Amino acid sequence: MTKIKHIPVMLIETIRALDIKPDQWYVDATFGQGGHSREILNRGAKVVAFDYDQNNIEANQDTFALEIKAKSLILIRENFAQLERIISELDLSIAGILFDFGTTSEQLLSTDRGISFEGEDQELDMRLDDRLGVKARDLLAVLGEKQLQKILEVFGGEREAKKITRTIIKKRRAGEFITTVGQLVKLVRDTKTHRPSRIHPATKVFQALRIAVNDELSSIDRALPQAIKILKPGGKIITIAFHQGDDRIVKNYFREWERVNKGQQLTKKVIKPTAEEISNNPGARSSRMRIFEKNK
Repeated sequence: MTKIKHIPVMLIETIRALDIKPDQWYVDATFGQGGHSREILNRGAKVVAFDYDQNNIEANQDTFALEIKAKSLILIRENFAQLERIISELDLSIAGILFDFGTTSEQLLSTDRGISFEGEDQELDMRLDDRLGVKARDLLAVLGEKQLQKILEVFGGEREAKKITRTIIKKRRAGEFITTVGQLVKLVRDTKTHRPSRIHPATKVFQALRIAVNDELSSIDRALPQAIKILKPGGKIITIAFHQGDDRIVKNYFREWERVNKGQQLTKKVIKPTAEEISNNPGARSSRMRIFEKNK
């Protein structure tokens, strides 16, 4: 498979915020294609990188072969919700932690996971970690109407979640199960009110199902308390969120940490990508950065 070039989001802002020191250890909690990690390594620091997607781990073994051999990069195939356990086992002192909650271009465009709208016959899988048991098609087949509607509303911000859910349930009762990308896209198109929009009508539905399948928000909720615990005094946590669900979790934790005097938010308002970056990388459009510094 041809490797798709992924452009790291807000790279300059991230590196500036981390204030990287040579020979210090940093965590890239969402390795992806390694764009952020590469810049950290280029500044003489060391990186522990997490990614539960085996494709990302395998695709970058050659690219980062020298760093892996030199042990300046440790690649971990694990969910960042295991952050504290892994860092404890490695017995490392961590100077900064980056969470980029977006998906990579390769993940979004891959034709074997059911995340992309391309390929109508793709199975609705959506697992980014193939060790997980439940696929998106399973959720559509077994969840009750209220559960499914809540997923579409909360994880996707889908305004017509009720209509879409009722259509899915109606088809299910008639013995017609939604198992492929094409079936779901058609259902959403046929169900939603047609409005002029620059985004695909099924975007929010697919986002919601992907988040649910991969337990993304729960992982963030579990990981952030671990991050502040393992971080050295004076260290920083950088988060890059792409929708209200993940950003809300971060915002609430940062406010609470500041309230109990664990440190201070360095971003009272989120940092947004520049117009130039959005022009060069449209996928960055919805990204929002927050920075928290632990007390020294």
